Amino acid sequence: MVELDSTLYGIDLAHIHVDGYGFHWAGAADAILKWFDEFGISSSDKVVDLGCGGGQWLERLTQEGYETCGIDVSEAMIHIGKQNAPKSQFLCGSFDEVKIPSCRAVTSLGEPLNYLNSGPAIRRTMRNVFSALQSGGVFIFDVRHPAKGPLAVRNHHQMSEDWFCHARVEEDHRKKQLTRFITTFLCLENGKYRREEEVHRLKVFSRAEIAEWLRNIGFRVRTKRGYGIYQLGPRQSVFICRKPES
Repeated sequence: MVELDSTLYGIDLAHIHVDGYGFHWAGAADAILKWFDEFGISSSDKVVDLGCGGGQWLERLTQEGYETCGIDVSEAMIHIGKQNAPKSQFLCGSFDEVKIPSCRAVTSLGEPLNYLNSGPAIRRTMRNVFSALQSGGVFIFDVRHPAKGPLAVRNHHQMSEDWFCHARVEEDHRKKQLTRFITTFLCLENGKYRREEEVHRLKVFSRAEIAEWLRNIGFRVRTKRGYGIYQLGPRQSVFICRKPES
């Protein structure tokens, strides 16, 4: 069983993430829908999204005609998701523990599998997805890979009229560990700002390791550097995995 930080994407960070970080699912959406069409995933089929966040991708899928289910460990994200995608089913819990409903496709956008912070938990999730997928179903997700060299530290921030978000990122290639120390300031109704802090720990693995895990489970695997014209960073990959036809 994976121990998850109970403050992962609390109320403030969940709001900020949905408001300011939706570019990833938006950039990936058109390419994924095209791949669904290529694999024969029809618009009436069921799609499950792991790490569904605020549900914007689920709502896009719903608009395209798909039946949808979102799974996320953050109760705050699930609450927002139900508002953004009211026709979707939602399950709150860790991907390696929640029973994934039978479906034709599973997606996971924005490195949610890395957030399991455990190789065994990622492999359990992959097996759960394989079991949930119907014959010929597809699993599309992206992950982050390890840094090279000594401990790397960087800072970045983003802001709007109502919030400010700063992240200090530390990467230890020897431990295959990426840690984000996140500080947020959210404007309240009284004009004052509330400060919150979260620490996100991610395990990162090489492209070859992940591909080997998937193939050992039974998936047919392709990798890409991005979702069509939406390209990812140099240490990120998209995996397009298919469960063979029975």
